[in-house]
Parts: sequence; C-alpha cells; structure tokens
Amino acid sequence: MVMGALVLCLLSPSMARAAGEADSGGANNKAAAQALLLEGNTLLQKGQAAAALEKFTEARRQFPSPKIYYNIGQAEGLLPGHEAQAYQAMSRFLNEAKDAPPALRAAAETQRQAARPKVGLVFVTADPPTADVLLDDTDMGPAAADVPMVVALGAHRVALRAETAGPTSTAETITVAGGDTFRLQLRLPVRVAVAPSPAPVAAPPSPSAAVAATIAAPAPPPVTSSAAGGGWDWKRVTGASLLGLGAASLALGVIEHVRYFGKAQDFRDAGCGTNSLAGHCADLKSQFDSAHTWFIAGYVGAAVLGGAGGYLLWIAPVSGPGETRSVASTSQGLTVGFQGSF
Repeated sequence: MVMGALVLCLLSPSMARAAGEADSGGANNKAAAQALLLEGNTLLQKGQAAAALEKFTEARRQFPSPKIYYNIGQAEGLLPGHEAQAYQAMSRFLNEAKDAPPALRAAAETQRQAARPKVGLVFVTADPPTADVLLDDTDMGPAAADVPMVVALGAHRVALRAETAGPTSTAETITVAGGDTFRLQLRLPVRVAVAPSPAPVAAPPSPSAAVAATIAAPAPPPVTSSAAGGGWDWKRVTGASLLGLGAASLALGVIEHVRYFGKAQDFRDAGCGTNSLAGHCADLKSQFDSAHTWFIAGYVGAAVLGGAGGYLLWIAPVSGPGETRSVASTSQGLTVGFQGSF
C-alpha cells in the first residue's frame, strides 16, 4: 500500500493538485493551502508521512475543501496504526467531494477497500437520538444511525452520554477482528425525580378506642382514699363499672326473654305455622326472632361483663401507706389520678 500511494503521487501530480482546488473561497487562503499541499506531496514522496500529514491538515484548516481529505488519507495510510483514520479520510473524500475527477475517486475507493480488512464499522442507534456517543471514553458527538464509526482492531467500549457531566448508559464492549460490522442499540437510563418525603401522618385511633371513648361508664362518685385505709384504686372502679354494665345487660336479657315468650304465644294464638308465613304471621315471626337474639346477647353480655368486673374487684389491691389515689367518672370515660409516693 505504501508503494501504491507513492507511485500515485509520483506519476499523477495533476491528480494530487486537483485535491487542493475548490469552487469558492479567499484567494490568499487558497494559495496558502495549495502551497502546503505541494510541500506535503514532496514530503510524502520522500516517505515522510507524518510531516506530510501535518502539511495536509494545515492546508485543510486554511481552505476547507473536502478534496484535501484524499491527501490526508494517503498520509494516514502510510502511518502504522492509522488504518481507521485513513479509511475515515477516504470515506469523507468520497462522500463530500462529489465533483472530484473520476480517476481520483477511483483511486480513493481502491485505497479505502485496501484498508477495510484492518478496521471495523460500528453503527449506533441512540435513545435519545441527541445523546453523544462515547468511544473508549472519547466523545464522538451525536450518534448517526446511518454513518458508522470507524474503529481499529481490538477491544473497544461504546456508551452514550446526554450531557458533558450527565449519566452514561451501560457500555457495550466489542472486539474487532478485521472487516467486522457492528450495529448497537444503546439507551440512556431514565432520570427519576425523587419527591421529598411527606410529613409523617399520625395514625388514626383504633375503632375499639373510639367506641370506648363514647361509652359513659356508670361509676360511683369520686372516692379519695387516705393513707390509713384501703381505698379504691382503678381496678376497683373499673370492676364496679363492669358489674354495673353487666347488670344492665342482664336486665336487657330478662326483658327480651319475657318479650320473646309473649311474641311466641301471640304467634301460636294467631294460628300461624312455620310452613305458611305471610302478612301478620311473618311480622310476629320476625319479632320473636329478634327478641330471641337480644335476650341471648343480654345474657352473654351479663356473663362476660359481670365476670370481668368481679375478677378486677377480686384482684384489686388495697392502697398502701403514704399513697392517695382518686378516681373520677366522666361522661367520656374514666379518669384516674395518682398522688403521693409508691
């Protein structure tokens, strides 16, 4: 490939000079670029590819004609390890210098194909499309799904980045063996806005506590125990209250039991039967069923409340010396106060 490039420059100087021509631009810049191209061609013929590349690069800076990419590609192709740069330069020449002489374009295509087995092509589809592509941590600019990146042989890391200091996507690692083509689809992680933590909300009271607060417990008037005697502590007061509720529940059970017998007698006197319930018979059946349910509930409630009240009264201790306790009943429940020493 080295001899091919040199022979092309030696035998076709008009073709090399054609790479420095352009359609428009400043005359001074164009003249400076042409002079740099001639110097670069001379250095290239002497085998000084690195020095020639500097001249061609400066000529491209002075006068940005896409035809100069041909000269740059020739110099890059003579430098070891610059196969990817040579392929890229010849590709830009062929894609952008559409009006270059056919012979020059054919020579560029030949040199590009000669470099193809020594490079890999990587097509990247980015999400979002505006994200920059990072090749081995080098920012290559926004991704173009139809324009490949030209990479040298070996392993490479490809990732996306939305901003200079923003997050990157998970990197894809590829290994180019020569002449390979890769098509990668990369996506940046979605940024999730973290909302501030809400203020703690107090837990609502439990239903049982709310119901208990609305029950007015029939308690004896406030009692104050002195240091000398055995006064009433909270267990005695609560026990007495539960006994009172048990008595009320027992009274309810007795009343409903009596009503149950009365409704049952009315049902029999009306000649109602269990197989034909309609009209007045259905009403009587519903009434004595209701009375039956309530007297059972009354008896059960009396047993539970009475048992609990009796148990609290049985285990209630007597206040010790030097202690005064007061217990008061309110419409919202029981209030217990403590004074003195324990």
